[in-house]
Amino acid sequence: MTIGQRLKTIRKALHMKQSEFGKRLGLSQPTIGQYEKETRPITERVISQLVAEYNINEEYLRHGTGEMFVSHRADLVTELAAKLQLTSREQQLLLAYSTFPVDKRESFLNFAQDLLSKLQELDKQTRHLS
Repeated sequence: MTIGQRLKTIRKALHMKQSEFGKRLGLSQPTIGQYEKETRPITERVISQLVAEYNINEEYLRHGTGEMFVSHRADLVTELAAKLQLTSREQQLLLAYSTFPVDKRESFLNFAQDLLSKLQELDKQTRHLS
C-alpha cells in the first residue's frame, strides 16, 4: 500500500470527504485528491499537520507499520505524567509543547535554552555580589 492509499484509508476511517478532511489542514479538496492519487507529493509540513490534527501514527502513514492512529495526545501526556510523577504545571507544559508543529519545536527549544543560559548567568552574578 502506498502513502496515498494509506492517506485515503485514514480519511475513510474518519468518515470524511476529501473537502472536509483538507479543510482542517487548510488544504483544498483537489489537493487531497492529488495526494491520494500520488500525482502530488505529500510535503513534510503536511505530514506533520496530518499527524497532529488527526492523531495519525506517523509510522503508519509513512511506512504502513503499526496502528493507524495513536492515542489522544492528552491521554498520552496524562499516562506519561503519572509514570514520571509530573506536577500539573509540568503536565500542562508537556501538553502545550506537544501541540507545537514539529517544524516550530526547534525554535522553541532554542529559546528555552537561551532563557536557561541567561537565568544561570544572572544567578552566578547574584551569588558573586552576595
